[in-house]
Amino acid sequence: MLKFLKYLAIFVVLLATAGLGYQQFSAAVDRDRYPPPGELVDIGGRNLHLYCLGEATEKPTVILEGGFTFISTGWIRVMKPIAAETRVCAYDCAGYGWSGETSGPRYGLDYIEDLRKLRKAVGMSEPVIIVGHSLGGMLGRIYYNHYPEELAGLVMIEPGTPEILLREFEEEDGEPLERRAGQQTCGVKCPLATAFAGLGLTRLVINNVSELDDPLLPRQAVAEYKARMALSPNVRTMVRLGRYVGTIFYETGDNRDLDDLPVMAIYGTGAGSLFGDSKTEEDRLLDLEKQIAGWKKTTALSSRDFGVVEIEADNHLAIVAHEDSARRVAEQVLIFMNELDVE
Repeated sequence: MLKFLKYLAIFVVLLATAGLGYQQFSAAVDRDRYPPPGELVDIGGRNLHLYCLGEATEKPTVILEGGFTFISTGWIRVMKPIAAETRVCAYDCAGYGWSGETSGPRYGLDYIEDLRKLRKAVGMSEPVIIVGHSLGGMLGRIYYNHYPEELAGLVMIEPGTPEILLREFEEEDGEPLERRAGQQTCGVKCPLATAFAGLGLTRLVINNVSELDDPLLPRQAVAEYKARMALSPNVRTMVRLGRYVGTIFYETGDNRDLDDLPVMAIYGTGAGSLFGDSKTEEDRLLDLEKQIAGWKKTTALSSRDFGVVEIEADNHLAIVAHEDSARRVAEQVLIFMNELDVE
């Protein structure tokens, strides 16, 4: 028995050493292969990655706010058509993509303050249009709730609706989410996430995520996403966000009035539950009906309600990543932006 345990221990050590070597070698290769396409901007002791296309014009700059684990280059197919008319920028939230990590709780307002520091650092002082996908749409509402004068418009792409999300989480857990349930530290989950990534296990998992094998996705952006999400800071950030996301739902719900802010929502024909867990086509259509009602309720918070617009799109990721769907999103954003001038 002792001999067996000895050999088992040796095997575990060798396996861990192999995993560590695999991760370090792969990460080094990725650093050379996938450098940041934008600029790393110091916002006070740490960097955020900002990726912009197009030239500043008299039209507002468009800032793209991604959803859960989304990184800046995933927006490329939305960015290019918009860049023909004005400056458009995507950025990586702290800990994602090429942006530096931060520790501790991360509530919605923390993301907003980071974006404001980023804007200040690059001299982007004029009001902007925020285009937010999923969680990013919720962050747009939180931004307006605290700094309304800094937004020229808000476009939400299949955003989360706090009332729906809080109800779904309560139904799943059997009790309501507490507003400050995330006050605790990341606990043991963050060290485990660090070890998991450090041994190359995250890399193995993410390389086998079937959704990322979709041939219609931009391959360069997928490769960059896999490379960045295989790193410990990105994995820890994902774990932290999952822990504190309930508070972001409440912060979004605090926004009960969008005054005269121009607002529009966009959704795809293939949308349903934001978690993608609709079991049947009938369930998906029922989920979509609930989502549309929630989006209409949100845009109606503004006296300048541009409505809820449907476009052809296969699913929640495809709407900003498939070429045709991303082009349709960009077209709607440009129509929205140009109608602001008319008004």
